[in-house]
Amino acid sequence: MKRTAFIILVLLSINMCWGQNLSEPEHLFKVFYHDKNGIKTEIPENEHAGTKLTGLLVHKVKIVLYGENSNTMLPDIDNVYIEILDTTGQLKPQYFRVIKLNTKKGRREATLWSNSPLGVKDNSSNFIPTMVKPVGDNTYSLSIKDLPTGHYLILYQENLDTLMEPYDFDK
Repeated sequence: MKRTAFIILVLLSINMCWGQNLSEPEHLFKVFYHDKNGIKTEIPENEHAGTKLTGLLVHKVKIVLYGENSNTMLPDIDNVYIEILDTTGQLKPQYFRVIKLNTKKGRREATLWSNSPLGVKDNSSNFIPTMVKPVGDNTYSLSIKDLPTGHYLILYQENLDTLMEPYDFDK
């Protein structure tokens, strides 16, 4: 009897959710560049990204992007731009990061932070020092001109909190 009631509740829940319009979550920022002709082109968010926790004694939190290359190639682009869409003022431009990705077994990844019995530390060795410059209302420029050839990621990380809206590109 209890099992039948449980199954009925599950089926009713599924039926109620089935007709709902589940919209995409709104993005808090977008990333774009201007090509050689001055055309503004958005870099799409990488929807095939995830996080991975590794280690037993020392835990590492990694961001993982599946595939050996990005769909966005920026070999001759000097700057990328970030437009903050968040109207609450919670996002601060100085916390946008350009991160160098390592290729490993058909994926690209970087360690964001690690935790050990001695404490927590960010893995700033993967972070590329980049100056974020304002260029308009809620729009900021990141110079990528001097980046060597490789795989990169732009995301928002304030302290150890990471907003999982990763935008990747290859240079």
